[in-house]
Amino acid sequence: MTSLRLVPLECGWLSTSASSVVAGLEGNVELPIPSWLVIHPTGQTALFDTGLHHDLVDGVGARYPLMARQFASRFDSDDRVSTRLEKVDVDPLSVDNIIFSHLHFDHCGGTSLIPNARIVVQQSEWDSAHLPKLIEYEVYNPADFDLGHDVLKIDGPHDVFGDGSVMCVPTPGHTAGHQSLRVNLESGPVVLTGDCVYWEAVLEGMLLPPFGFDHDLQLASMRKLRDLRDEDGCRLLYGHDATQWAGLEQSPSGII
Repeated sequence: MTSLRLVPLECGWLSTSASSVVAGLEGNVELPIPSWLVIHPTGQTALFDTGLHHDLVDGVGARYPLMARQFASRFDSDDRVSTRLEKVDVDPLSVDNIIFSHLHFDHCGGTSLIPNARIVVQQSEWDSAHLPKLIEYEVYNPADFDLGHDVLKIDGPHDVFGDGSVMCVPTPGHTAGHQSLRVNLESGPVVLTGDCVYWEAVLEGMLLPPFGFDHDLQLASMRKLRDLRDEDGCRLLYGHDATQWAGLEQSPSGII
C-alpha cells in the first residue's frame, strides 16, 4: 500500500504592509496562499483550505472592496485550486473532504470549485462566519463557503480518516474556531499551522497580528504548536511563509 502523501498547491499570492499582519513590522510582505492536498493510502483525499476565489483574477476589489484597501493579489487562472489539482492528476470533482483552518477569504475562496467534498470545520468557526457584523466588515463572506456542501461541524480534535493519520488540532485565537492539521507522514509528523503562525520568525518571537479574535488564546495555541515541534518532533509548515514555501516541491509525489 502506498504511504500517506501531502502535496502543496500554490493558489496565488497576496501582498500587504507587514504591520497589517504582524504588529510593529515595517515594509511590505508577499504572502503565498497555499492549499494542501492530503492523499490517504486508501485513495481518499482531503484539502486543507482552498485558496483564493477565481474572481480575484481581476484583483481583490472585484469581490472584497474593503479588503482591497489592505491587500493586493497576484492571481491568474492557473492559480485556481481546481487547476492546481488537475496538474497533480487529481480530479477536483473527486475530492472527498475540505478541512478549513478558518473561513477568511484567502483560505476558502476556491470552495465552489470542489463541489462534491464534505466540509470539516470547527462549529465555533462556522458560527462566527455567519455573524452579520463580521460579514458586513468582510471578515467573512458566506458566499465563499456556505454553498450547499455537506458540512461536518466539529468541536475539538477530529480524526479525519478514522485511523489517526490526519488529525484536526484546535488552535483558536486568530479566529474563534481556527484549527491546524497534523499529518503523520512516513518520514515523520507534519503540522500545517494555518494562520495561527504566519511564518517561522512569528513563532520564535511570539509575535501577534494587530487584529484577531483573542490574542491570549492565540498565544496559547502558538505555544501548543511550538511544543509539538520541540517535544513531539513535528515539522511545522507555516501559513504564509514565502521562504519556506520556495523550498517545497509542488508535484504529485508531495512532501516526503
